[in-house]
Amino acid sequence: MNGQNSSTEYGYVFRDRHPERTDVYRLFDEASAAARSSLICQRNVVYGAHPREVFDLFPAGERAPLVVFVHGGYWQSLDKDRYSFVASVLVGRGFSVALPSYPLAPETPIETIVTGIGAFLPAILRALPTPPAFWIATGHSAGGHLAATLAMRSPMASVPLAACVPISGIFDVEPLAETSLNAALGLDRERAARISPIRWPVPHCRLAAIVGTDETQEFREQSQRFSSYWSDSGQHAELVPMHGKNHYTILCDLLEERSEIAEEIVRMAEAFRRETGRGRH
Repeated sequence: MNGQNSSTEYGYVFRDRHPERTDVYRLFDEASAAARSSLICQRNVVYGAHPREVFDLFPAGERAPLVVFVHGGYWQSLDKDRYSFVASVLVGRGFSVALPSYPLAPETPIETIVTGIGAFLPAILRALPTPPAFWIATGHSAGGHLAATLAMRSPMASVPLAACVPISGIFDVEPLAETSLNAALGLDRERAARISPIRWPVPHCRLAAIVGTDETQEFREQSQRFSSYWSDSGQHAELVPMHGKNHYTILCDLLEERSEIAEEIVRMAEAFRRETGRGRH
């Protein structure tokens, strides 16, 4: 199904409407190079056979909780290297940080991407000298979808999941079958439904769905619907609006020492510690 619905297209295909995107990516690249040079980093640890099945690990110390950040790009572009900067603010708050890359469409079917990224988690445990106290899944855009995939379908053996914190995520993939993005994804409605986290069982953990107030209605609704779906299952869920942020500028918050996103992750971690007693020093 490759037909385009003009309203849906406008809601999901908008890079040309954001000329600031170029400057934002330049900032990310500069900050990421600085993070890799200033922090301890294990680079390009292999978790699968594909050349893109590698991850970077920024350890914060023995038994430190782990944050997994998955990059976006509509499952078709980008890689982990642009987003190393997220480690700076999170390592400073006591988290180890891991960033995977993954095979991309159209070379790799999206179902294979969804299934294959789960192999990343056991590889993390092999790379760390001791298991983390707990872990939190996060990511941006399509990376928010894959963060939810990891949280909902790929538990990490012996390490509890504290929270899922997707940023500007996509949780209902069906609308994308009506956009030009589908030229690479090749989805029909049935296949899109099967890879939509909003139809999967909710795990026993907290959710904080972060989204910018200046994003399109479609992206705001994705996060609102997913947080409602999560809370309807009986689990704690929050919708966290970031005022004045759009789909590209929202991650600029993680360049700031007083990052709202980092503080949200800290809040999720502290709530987990209070409830379980896990991860206290």
